[in-house]
Amino acid sequence: MKRLLFVFAALSFSCQGWCKGLDDLETLCQILDQAIDSSHIYLQQKTELINKLKKDFLQATDDEQRFERGKRVYQEYIPFENDSAIAYQYLCLDLAKRLGRDDYYTETLIALADQLTESGFYNEARIHFSRVDTSILTDSMQTIYLLGLNHLYGEMGYYSHDPRLRGEFFTQSGQYIDSVKTRLDSTSTAWFQLQTMDLANQNKNDEAMLYCNEWLKKCQPSSRSWATAAYYLSVIYSQQGDVNMQRYWLAQSALVDIRNAIMDQGALWSLAETFTSEDVHLDRAHRYIDFSWQCLSRFSTHMRSWLVAPVVTHINDEYKEQLQAANRRQLWTIVGISLLAIGSLGLLFYVQKKRRQLSVARNELKGANNELELLNGELASKNEQMQEANKMLSNTNQLLSDTNEQLRLAILHMNDSNRVKDEYLGKFLSMCSEYIDKLDNYRIKINRKLKANQYNDLMRMTSSEQLKEDEVKELFDNFDEVFLRLFPTFVDDFNALLRPEERIVPSGKSRLNTDLRIFALIRLGITESSKISEFLRYSPNSIYAYRARVKNKAAGNREDFERQVQEIGMH
Repeated sequence: MKRLLFVFAALSFSCQGWCKGLDDLETLCQILDQAIDSSHIYLQQKTELINKLKKDFLQATDDEQRFERGKRVYQEYIPFENDSAIAYQYLCLDLAKRLGRDDYYTETLIALADQLTESGFYNEARIHFSRVDTSILTDSMQTIYLLGLNHLYGEMGYYSHDPRLRGEFFTQSGQYIDSVKTRLDSTSTAWFQLQTMDLANQNKNDEAMLYCNEWLKKCQPSSRSWATAAYYLSVIYSQQGDVNMQRYWLAQSALVDIRNAIMDQGALWSLAETFTSEDVHLDRAHRYIDFSWQCLSRFSTHMRSWLVAPVVTHINDEYKEQLQAANRRQLWTIVGISLLAIGSLGLLFYVQKKRRQLSVARNELKGANNELELLNGELASKNEQMQEANKMLSNTNQLLSDTNEQLRLAILHMNDSNRVKDEYLGKFLSMCSEYIDKLDNYRIKINRKLKANQYNDLMRMTSSEQLKEDEVKELFDNFDEVFLRLFPTFVDDFNALLRPEERIVPSGKSRLNTDLRIFALIRLGITESSKISEFLRYSPNSIYAYRARVKNKAAGNREDFERQVQEIGMH
């Protein structure tokens, strides 16, 4: 009955957490991204604290004081810089020997052995544990000693490639857990931690989740102990196959680690690994694993590097595939642009031919007008004699005048159309030339890096999306500049079609926002949402939503709104 209650409570907690995780995961990842951006602040605070402790250590007046202050230094270094932590632990061992304090020596020796376990130096850790004089251990030190041995054999079992040895190591680890449990208060944080770990290792996930929840409640939310509990909760969800909640608690754990400047991280690169299977999250995975790698490089332990290396390789392979696909798309884009350029040139020659024909017709019409003026003069002198003829001639003149006006408007419209084509063609050819130069410069730079074996630089160059973002921004800036030069009153004319309270004000005189840019493309005759989305880097659904939202702001009939936009600048 008790076991059923445990399972029911755990399942209730799991269902509540699942709903919360679905709602909050994306928001939590955004907060995590902000924490990574601010990580240099947390790192500086941690460094300043350690430097202050080191300064206090150097100013100590006796060995007793040096030991206490050195202990504080290596405790701060334990999750921050592995080599420095070990160096200060050895220093404290020497101080304990000089003081003749066996309790100090034993305490530091256990801490050193545990740090070597964390670093992956298992043989050295076993030697140091074997040097501990268990006969002088207090109850609290005996508990720490047994936990250290549990940690050592658990790590050895987890990373062993020999199935028989792995089983022996896990058996020894479990024996130490049983020994520790008998020494701990069943309401203590350490007891709930051991229960969680033991049940999770036995795949008793429902009970493990209940104990882990109690463990979380006993920890300060901003502490490393809380981050460790959150990490184990993610492990439980992983064993249950709940990827969403696994990511949620990994993100919670990683967030606390970053804010505490913990360099010995496990949560963030585990979170990155869960994102590698989804292309839509590949950029986020790459950012997380890159930050984790920087942290682990600072922590300086080969064991963590071995764990992260396969994830880094997988993400890099995915990035290479994406880059190759992008290169293929660029090639087809260049081919399409080239064909468009050829078509534009052919259209330009055709328009020039029509302009010459129109010029000839205009000259002929001018000569005809001159002849008509002479004829009108002659007819005026005979007005009294030829009233009927003058009336007919007046009607003829009116007809010719209307024809002249229609021709003049046609010429102006054709000139305006030619001006638009000339402007866009010149800008297009200039952009093509600049883009070819940029591609060639980028090729030269990559070639130099390859010759110099600067693969890390190449990784940073190809990992950054800054080049793409700069090119897209420059494309939009060029489009805005040319369009507003061709249609300088477009913004005012467009706002005149909207209700006064809904008018759109761009950020600058030569800049358009997304709404104005969509309808600028519609003014140019590009009305399909799929084509607009390709140019503006939005999904077709987003473009459709933008168009619908703006049409709802129309002062007149929303169904006639886009036709009115297409007529802007034609009168």
